[in-house]
Amino acid sequence: MLYAFFLVIAIIYNWRKFRRERVSFLSSLIDAKDSSHREMILSHHFYIFVFEAFISFIVAHFISERAFALGMIEIGAVYLVLLFSGFCLYQLFVRYVEKQTKLELLDSFRRHLIQEVRVNFAIILLPIFIYAVINVTFQDGVYEEWGSLWFIGLVFNIIFVSVLTIACSVIIMLRLIPNREISEPEYLEIINKRLHQIEMPGMRVRWIETDIKNAFVVGMKLLRFSNQTMFIGRKLRTTLTLSEFDAVIAHELAHVANRHIHKRVIDLIKNLISVLMGVGLIMVLLIAFSLLYWGEDASFHAGMTAALVFISCFTWVVFNYALLFDTIRSHEYEADAFAVMKLGADLESMKSALRKLAAPEEMPDYLKGKIKSSQKKNFFQRHFSTHPDLESRIDSLEKKVAFNLAFNHYVSPMKKFRGTVGSFMTWKILVPGFTMFMVMTGYYVNGYRESKKILTFIQKSSSEKIIKRGIASEINTRPTPLSPSLMYYVVKKEDEVLIDYFLDRGADKGKTLIYVSQTKNLNLLRKYYAQLKDKISDEEYFKVLKKTAEMNHTEAYRYLVNADKFEALDSASKQNIVRIHSKATRSRAPASLPKNKK
Repeated sequence: MLYAFFLVIAIIYNWRKFRRERVSFLSSLIDAKDSSHREMILSHHFYIFVFEAFISFIVAHFISERAFALGMIEIGAVYLVLLFSGFCLYQLFVRYVEKQTKLELLDSFRRHLIQEVRVNFAIILLPIFIYAVINVTFQDGVYEEWGSLWFIGLVFNIIFVSVLTIACSVIIMLRLIPNREISEPEYLEIINKRLHQIEMPGMRVRWIETDIKNAFVVGMKLLRFSNQTMFIGRKLRTTLTLSEFDAVIAHELAHVANRHIHKRVIDLIKNLISVLMGVGLIMVLLIAFSLLYWGEDASFHAGMTAALVFISCFTWVVFNYALLFDTIRSHEYEADAFAVMKLGADLESMKSALRKLAAPEEMPDYLKGKIKSSQKKNFFQRHFSTHPDLESRIDSLEKKVAFNLAFNHYVSPMKKFRGTVGSFMTWKILVPGFTMFMVMTGYYVNGYRESKKILTFIQKSSSEKIIKRGIASEINTRPTPLSPSLMYYVVKKEDEVLIDYFLDRGADKGKTLIYVSQTKNLNLLRKYYAQLKDKISDEEYFKVLKKTAEMNHTEAYRYLVNADKFEALDSASKQNIVRIHSKATRSRAPASLPKNKK
């Protein structure tokens, strides 16, 4: 019911929006240059309607489930259902528009939209949908079958699913995309010449019977199996000269000759391994640094540490995917140069073809105000697009030809980074740096040994000997990076004379109370809390209370909760303490368990 309510809201919203723009919308259809412009206007209006209905569905899902519980397959299925039902509903709207404009729109719009949806679904959504279905089918048993070697099994699963996806996508694309064989002799001559150059004369090549201004190769060659197919859009015939068409075909076959589809699968696996290993290493290093820096107080800074770990891991993932897309873009530079330098395509024809294909589509005036087109790419478009911008492609191609560089010459951001780092790898920097590292290591090792001696002394000596040793100046230091301060080992002896002695000589009062609470000696806690409550901050009081809650020391917890300082805490801190104590209480083992019968 909730989903239907939100979908009705989306329909009403679109109808009200149409009523506001009714005059301009209908006038644009009447004044359109030709039927293709009318189809563009109606298609734009239709896709906006479907998108808003989809957003309404997602909002309704969030409200009803209180979480996002849809997977990739479910999202795709929902979008396809909305697309189909929206298409049926939108035809009623087009009939209304026909009556208002006295134009015949429905048949041409219907043909145009069906062809457009078939092509877009086959090129964009189909591979994702097939991958998701195959992955769900085969991945369930990976962790059970491979056991502790699950990571290797995951890699093999990704390879298997990727190859199967590519193979299946081609078969379905040939059925979905409106296409036909190439019979025109002038185009066959160009294509066959290039196919013989890359030694793949039997490769399948098809016209796409829609106004798509693109050509692409799908499928892969694996041993004796090959289902590689090149699709060529109809607009390439009407937009490009034969020489420019030849340059585009050479570019696409350069991808095949250099096995770019295979390389992308390998790069995807390498990227996954890098992401997983990097995220694991980042988590270990940051948590270790947090423990080293905060020591025994690390648990009190867990939230900040978790936020830092999340931001660092997210940055690493984004960085890796930016490198992956950079590698994919390098394939375009490589294909441009290979087509000109190895296959013999004309340089000027390649440049003019790229400019024509990059030029924006001519659109009606009505859509120019609706669609903002900018030649300047934003950060996301620059780093997460599969194709470089036009000028950089032409510039790279001209430099390779002019300076006779290798067709696959490309200085990636990683190479630039390595070059920058390598410039620091000189003896003038390495020798002083290594010397400083060794000195600091020796200093910390020596300090660690001395601290261990003091720790052993405290644990084994009497109170008199400890006092005479004169370690008051070191009482707040930690003998090891991950251990509590020396005062912890003093408090552990539960000697009030010794505790008072070091408190008078600068021992940290807040930490001393925490250490006292850890002894679970209620009388000792009562004495020192009464003695130190006015000398500790609210934050230190909170830490002591939190420690008693975590240890489930119920008597100490109740004593501290009933103290005046508890009322000074904010509501969030109070709720946090109650939650921690409740969790500790639930996880506590029973006081007595029945003995097993022998």
